[in-house]
Amino acid sequence: MSRKRPPHPKLVSALLVLIGCRPAAPQTPSLAALLAQGQRAFNSGNYTQALESFEEARKLSSDCAIPFFIGLTRYRLKQIDEAIVEFSSAAACNPSMPDAGIALAEAYAEKGDDNRALAAYQTVLKLQPNNVEALRASGKLYLRHEMNTQAIPLLERLVQLQPADLQAKCNLASAYAATGRFEQAEKELEQALRADPDNASALVGLGAVYLRTNRTQQAIPLLQRATQLASNDSKPFYLLGSAYNRLGKYLKAVTELEQAARLSPNDADIYYQLANACEHAGRSKERRAAMERFAALKKQSEKTFEAHREAMKLLLQAKPLVDAGKLQAALQLVKEAQQLYPDNDQILYRLASLYYDAGQYEPAHQCAQQAISRVPSEWSYHYLMGLIQERIGNSARARDSFETAIQLNPKSAEAYNQLGQLALESNDPQKAIEEFKRALALDPQKATYKLNLEAAYRAAKK
Repeated sequence: MSRKRPPHPKLVSALLVLIGCRPAAPQTPSLAALLAQGQRAFNSGNYTQALESFEEARKLSSDCAIPFFIGLTRYRLKQIDEAIVEFSSAAACNPSMPDAGIALAEAYAEKGDDNRALAAYQTVLKLQPNNVEALRASGKLYLRHEMNTQAIPLLERLVQLQPADLQAKCNLASAYAATGRFEQAEKELEQALRADPDNASALVGLGAVYLRTNRTQQAIPLLQRATQLASNDSKPFYLLGSAYNRLGKYLKAVTELEQAARLSPNDADIYYQLANACEHAGRSKERRAAMERFAALKKQSEKTFEAHREAMKLLLQAKPLVDAGKLQAALQLVKEAQQLYPDNDQILYRLASLYYDAGQYEPAHQCAQQAISRVPSEWSYHYLMGLIQERIGNSARARDSFETAIQLNPKSAEAYNQLGQLALESNDPQKAIEEFKRALALDPQKATYKLNLEAAYRAAKK
């Protein structure tokens, strides 16, 4: 799926107007000048200058749109992780800002994290059920992961809102067909082809419907045309090869399926069909190679699935050990889980936490950094990183991590408390008082925060 860039620079201009015209929050001239300067730099493609201006503006205002501008700028600088933090911060600051949610979803999609992209789109759709961009993108993501039942209501709404969107019709038809609603799928695809007889997606879709409803002969001319129009897509070649297999035209099937395999070398279904075609075409060597490839791909998929399932079981087994204070035993289990599922951010976070509790700060830092790299918008990962940085004596980086945690979760009382502790350690009791007050306001029953605030007042009197 092609990745759409976050909102066009003109959106920044529109939002700047909103900030400048908001009567309840009059802006100082210096802030207005910085925002205008950042806008000009952004629109001219000078993103480094734009970032400097917006960062200076943030020092003067806590307006929720400013981190959104910073996120857009960092995205254009290809700083995807940093952009995700800013978009998440803007969304946490103002949950009613759908543009921040759209941008966050696009950034996560760019990063390859479809689950979190979908979650961001869902949040937008709760605010704006008819947001066309969120409907279109989330529908495609659901289809990609074969979550057709979830895709259908979104795509139906999109087609109602955008009746001329032929790709939306094709996507809806695909979801209908996958759930056995072939008549509805055929109707959508025929409408798309009446509007555009050379629409490759519609040709492939209708060809697939004909195959599923035993109209193989009718499918072939559609799929032949689709292979010409979408020569870089494996699906029409795969479907055409499958159709030839059904009709006993095995040599033709081999030709089409070999092309499909070249375009999608990791698709096990293609090799299964290819092996069948080669067997009937008398190509025993090619059949053996295709079956070996099919078996290897299926085995790898099953092995990965089992490894991930076992990793999550180990994570569950570690929890009672942690509760019982058996850190080393828990640490061993979570290390085994991480070896089985190395890219899972939750496992990395648990492992970092255990290393931290065990006083092993270097591996804790490494695991926390990996977790943050995978999910930059999770505030608790930054909070843990702040604790680790504090323990290894890097107060400046610890402060940055706690501040990022607060950006992502403004209700993080513990992060404010840690900032207060750092302020006390750096002999800045007034700053400590401010931070402890914020922590206490968020959690008035926390005795530790009260004691820390009293200590800060005493330090301020010395």
